[in-house]
Amino acid sequence: MNDSNNTRHTLLQKLQLSEGDEYWDEFVRSYEGYIYMVIRGLRVDLSTCEDLLQDVLVKVWKSLSEFKYEKEKCRFRTWLCVIIRNTVYNYFKSKANRNNLQNVNYEEAAESIKLFTQPEIDRIAELEWKSFLSNKAWDSIKNDFSPKAVEVFEASLNESDNKVLSERFGISASVVRVYKSRIRTVLLKEITRLNFELGG
Repeated sequence: MNDSNNTRHTLLQKLQLSEGDEYWDEFVRSYEGYIYMVIRGLRVDLSTCEDLLQDVLVKVWKSLSEFKYEKEKCRFRTWLCVIIRNTVYNYFKSKANRNNLQNVNYEEAAESIKLFTQPEIDRIAELEWKSFLSNKAWDSIKNDFSPKAVEVFEASLNESDNKVLSERFGISASVVRVYKSRIRTVLLKEITRLNFELGG
């Protein structure tokens, strides 16, 4: 397998073995969107998410050498989501301890994070992973199709009737079917590829 086809699992190994930060930028580009979505999934307000994203990245950087990839036992995203939850909890707990007389909201936020069980964290991780992969895959492939095909496919996400779409876009129902089928096929392949590369 050549370098252009290296999986993210290989990237994780390189990160773990590397003494520098040569692979770190690629890691951040690959995962920061997912980390952000999971933080939001923990009901954190937008103004706090950016700070927490940076905190999580620092924790991952420091802890990555401890991660052991075992596809059936511990997926990387599961390990990552535990770090995210703990970082979010510690952030609010620390704020609560410093501001206990000024603002009780931090304590409430910390306690609400603490109440998330491991199955709930896993559910958030899976839900956000699917959304993250779909969006990333769509961004990756949509420029390979004509603007009209993209427009029809995006409209088909809210309207399944090919006849309605054919009338809206002034094309035949068979062309609508072709657009949808071609894009769906490529999109599913890209989702599968990304899921494999990103440690899914």
